[in-house]
Amino acid sequence: MTPEVTISDERSGQSTRGQFRIALALSGGGFRAAIFHLGVIRRLEELGIMKDVDVISSVSGGSIVAAYYVCEMETRLRLEEPRRWRDTETRVAIFESIAKDFLKAVDHNLRTRALIFTPFFHPILFIKTLVLRAFRSGARSELIQREYDRWFYDGHTIDQLPSVTPEKSHAGGQVLYGPRIILNTTSLLTGERVSFSREPNSGMTEMKCSNKNNLPLSRVVGASSGVPVLFPPTYIFGNMLVDGGVADNQGIEALLEHERLADEACIGKILLVSDASGQLEAVHNISSGEATVFGRVNSILQFQVRSKLLDRLVQWKKDAGLARYFGFVHLFLNLKDRGVDERVPSEIIPAVARIRTDLDQFSLIEREALMYHGYTLIDAQIREYCEPLRQAYPESHAVPLAQPPLFSAQALATTKKRDRIRKELEAGAQKVFLIRCLKKYPYLVAPVFLLWAVAWGASLWWFFAKDTTALMLAQNWINGVLAGGTSGWVGAAFDWTLKYVGFQDHQRWVADISRLLAVLLSAALVAAVAGYILSFPTYRAVRHLAMAADRLKYRSLTGMKPSVHWNRPERPTEVGREASA
Repeated sequence: MTPEVTISDERSGQSTRGQFRIALALSGGGFRAAIFHLGVIRRLEELGIMKDVDVISSVSGGSIVAAYYVCEMETRLRLEEPRRWRDTETRVAIFESIAKDFLKAVDHNLRTRALIFTPFFHPILFIKTLVLRAFRSGARSELIQREYDRWFYDGHTIDQLPSVTPEKSHAGGQVLYGPRIILNTTSLLTGERVSFSREPNSGMTEMKCSNKNNLPLSRVVGASSGVPVLFPPTYIFGNMLVDGGVADNQGIEALLEHERLADEACIGKILLVSDASGQLEAVHNISSGEATVFGRVNSILQFQVRSKLLDRLVQWKKDAGLARYFGFVHLFLNLKDRGVDERVPSEIIPAVARIRTDLDQFSLIEREALMYHGYTLIDAQIREYCEPLRQAYPESHAVPLAQPPLFSAQALATTKKRDRIRKELEAGAQKVFLIRCLKKYPYLVAPVFLLWAVAWGASLWWFFAKDTTALMLAQNWINGVLAGGTSGWVGAAFDWTLKYVGFQDHQRWVADISRLLAVLLSAALVAAVAGYILSFPTYRAVRHLAMAADRLKYRSLTGMKPSVHWNRPERPTEVGREASA
């Protein structure tokens, strides 16, 4: 809860003093959303608000970063002295270390590791899926959950989430506590939103119930971010769960229904919503193809669900009862009309908002743009719409915004530099990693693709130059199909057809055609296998070259190495301006 503040009722004119409960909603949207939310969290930490957030509701990409951040913050705070647990500078420094580790994990392109090059990164599970049917249905979900566990959660269960609140703690002195986390999923069986959070398990009453806190964090987060079709449903306690964004991609509904958000100790509620899920854009024309129409209809349905939730949020604020405030940020929000200097330039915002929602590698420019966009937006929304927070944390609001190198005066000094940033972000809309790298760095990546083509062609030449085992096996199989065995009717029909059209030496024709089919079949097999195997070193080479090129581009724009530590420019604060006046 916030420190005590005084608010005035516009209707009655009476003033009330007390505390507000703060809730934070983190939307879905893959790593795009997770990185955007990191910028929001950074500013909340700098303002001193994050340490007083009571509950966080998260979906999909928001769940990935929410679960990781709160667990890591609690773990790393324990290494500090108790008197520094609520110190803003300490928490911001820890935030930077957490953000650095999170972004380092993003460098490893988790989607590609889990779904495309499974045999190289998860050979045992890959073999199981080939041999044992029981491992096939949920293999893709299990693979991405293993990646989450390796890079983020390290075997932690839901029990690792923070749970102690100031109201429940009876210990003397300072107590380390954190927000209650709600991880949202959607049930395929009932169509309802299904939420997971740490449950009390420390009394006699809880001993009569099964311990649900033993669920792995990676499994619950995997269910929350399990995009349908791309990932199969995750089975938890007999339920089939998919991405929480199917029911509510903003995470708002769980907060509006969260009764613990209010009690006798507070006089109001404040909801902060970070929405990185994108926005439906009007188009002039659209293809009438089935796939295009289906995709557009799905986007419209998501847009309508989002609109209804926003209507509900507005109505929630108007309802009688406790004082209610909310701040809502989204990717297309532009601060240009508000006279805010510290913001993402207008010409860059559409490119930032259209960056892919994926679980692959994000470039340095993409990361910094997303983080800074969320960082500046939440600050502006709090200043304009959340008066109790400005009262509760007055000293923090006098501190100027930090400035990342990418949005310094040097980086934005010329139109050419701005265009380079914009083009980099526009390339980020491409979902296929290798094509995106080719689009960004054609002269660097094209030779690697050429080497792949040469190696692939050499493998086919080797195949055609000599009778390989694959060719012999294919020819034996085709001979068996055409000549006899369990599929002898095929061979009989083929033999009758040759006689009917007048071929005299039809046996020779059978042999020639079977060899031709064997060559084509085995060549297709060799081409597919060789292309896939050769694509792995190609991917590794392109990935490292692209990362090196990203660093060089970032340094040429900013003159600095990439860092999560942002500079805070020295300029007069509002307090200083008033004093000088």
